[in-house]
Amino acid sequence: MKKKVWTQVTFHVAPEFQDLLVGQLATLGFGGFLQEDRALACFIEKNRWTTRLERTLRVLLESLKNEFPALDIRFRTKSVPDRNWNARWERGVGIVEATDRIIIKPSWKKLSPRHRGKIVLHIDPKMSFGTGHHESTRLCLVLLQEYLRTGARVLDFGSGTGVQAIAAVKLGARSAVAIDNDSWAVDNARENVKKNRAARTVKVLAGDLKSLPDRRFDLIVANIDMPTIKATLAQLLEKLRPESIIILSGILTSDLTQFMDFLSQQGVVPLEIVDENEWVAIALTNVDAADRD
Repeated sequence: MKKKVWTQVTFHVAPEFQDLLVGQLATLGFGGFLQEDRALACFIEKNRWTTRLERTLRVLLESLKNEFPALDIRFRTKSVPDRNWNARWERGVGIVEATDRIIIKPSWKKLSPRHRGKIVLHIDPKMSFGTGHHESTRLCLVLLQEYLRTGARVLDFGSGTGVQAIAAVKLGARSAVAIDNDSWAVDNARENVKKNRAARTVKVLAGDLKSLPDRRFDLIVANIDMPTIKATLAQLLEKLRPESIIILSGILTSDLTQFMDFLSQQGVVPLEIVDENEWVAIALTNVDAADRD
């Protein structure tokens, strides 16, 4: 069978803007995101990298620059064969102590005696987001550990590696649904679910909120980016049971005041804000959810 050829698009962009860019690129059909310091790479089948798509991408970047004046971004492209891009990651991805109870371990690393008694998440990143090396992943896990109730039904929206959904069931959730619109992320999450022997309790779906089953959840985690959160929050809240918890992350501290103003109009009440470096995660409750039933 003839192997696919891909176009790799590599962006020179500061780390604090990478998650924002990932969310926008995914809507254009890019996937397999690799984040490294000041570079962000993504992939698309070569026959889909057309002049029209390049123009659309440039318009998108110009729009982002207008919204975020500090954003400095350039990109280059090259053709690459079909292969496992994850090999370049393995040397640099190690065990992460995400919280006081949770560690994230790739399959090629060994646990040490000091990890005894910890909740171990076996996560191989492939080309998906959620290795525990990013602040927003760790912040979400801190809040998940604090606010998850035993027996809860959990939604991990924009699941990446599936780390939040897997953590939820290991912390005592009854079940979790992980959903992402990146096909690489979906495949990766399914592999990680198997590695953690969680296939009976974690369901991985491809698509958007319309792809979800007709049910509500006790806790929702959305570790994505602020524009996507703003665009989808009303729909997410419709999926949340009354007086339940939603955890939002992928928000820059510089955007927090503006974001809190937005949240004040959405029928949610902040319970806790945690931060690390320039990133923030927020736990909220939906005080008026009962009015929608």
